[in-house]
Amino acid sequence: MINHLPAMSYPESEILFAFSKKLPDSFNKPIIISGPDSANDPNHEYILLKENDIIQKVFEIKYLTSGGPYKEALIFYKLLVVGHYQFLYLYDLMDNSNILRLELYGYFGHLYIHDNKLFVADAGGIYCLNNKGKIIWKNESLGIDGVFISKFDEGKIYGSGEWDPPGGWRDFILDKNNGRNL
Repeated sequence: MINHLPAMSYPESEILFAFSKKLPDSFNKPIIISGPDSANDPNHEYILLKENDIIQKVFEIKYLTSGGPYKEALIFYKLLVVGHYQFLYLYDLMDNSNILRLELYGYFGHLYIHDNKLFVADAGGIYCLNNKGKIIWKNESLGIDGVFISKFDEGKIYGSGEWDPPGGWRDFILDKNNGRNL
């Protein structure tokens, strides 16, 4: 079982995640990370936490509707971070508690970690969170149909947002400390 979580996250550890519509036979009570508001939602998906190819824990997300092209999960300090369809979920693995259920603009995009901060991209912007799951800043005006970070460098975030789909991408540079456009 996982006793000491890595200071950063996958892929630097041997902890991997898989998404599954089916509950593994050996786990009859998954941990619901989508919060009490989702209890009656009709759909669900399981996140299998694997260490050295052995399923250690199973988490469940209940949701109303699907949508969005991306799903990702990682461990950031003691937090399980899951981007799934239109939401970001944070679950404290040590306290066994839901920290955050955040509805994103349009759809979840990607997760990035840099300088002990978590960056979450959605269809139109980026959120910056600390290692306790608190939102430090957000910039919601970087695109309308996808935002990607290409690199972090000397206090700056470089990326692009799609403003005129398909293919109408515009580059941006942000101040990493406050998310403002430079």
